[in-house]
Amino acid sequence: MKENRDLILWYLIKEFTKHCSRTGNKVGKKFLQKVVYLLQRKGLNLNYNFSIHYYGPYSSQLEYDIHRLEMNRLVRIDPKDGYTHEIIPEEVSDDEKYLSHHDIEMIDSKEIKDLIKNLSSFNASELELIATVDYVINQLKIRGTDELNKKEIIEKVKRLKGNKYTEKKIEEAIKFLEENGFVKIEG
Repeated sequence: MKENRDLILWYLIKEFTKHCSRTGNKVGKKFLQKVVYLLQRKGLNLNYNFSIHYYGPYSSQLEYDIHRLEMNRLVRIDPKDGYTHEIIPEEVSDDEKYLSHHDIEMIDSKEIKDLIKNLSSFNASELELIATVDYVINQLKIRGTDELNKKEIIEKVKRLKGNKYTEKKIEEAIKFLEENGFVKIEG
């Protein structure tokens, strides 16, 4: 799975880079952490474990795999301003043939392709909010909160993020998650 996971990750970086070139967004480390988290939530199981971090859901395993892709020359990590990084896939056509039929079917399902396209329209900060809201909702469910309401979710996100996002932005993130089948929220 490890080698296939690296190839799937490389393939996802290629797909996001292609779609982001149309939206003007960049595929960086934070961006990739959030989209992989959300793709896993929709069933693309790459076996990454995520925990909450300053910028939302984060996987140290994913961070390690990104750097392994760079060491294997499948991607180039371009530091932009000393603070952000852009991850650029290298063209390595031979590696695509090593993706199994199952891997390709998993990635190329209509639901995953549509989600990749939708997520590409958001920048890293917007994805941070969407992924954090989803993470909060899932933690509430795990703790046995059956009926989720927007007010409680907004309070929990505000507690994590402070004033970084307005209530309206948090509501928009909830709406995106509802419209894309991640969650169902009561009033």
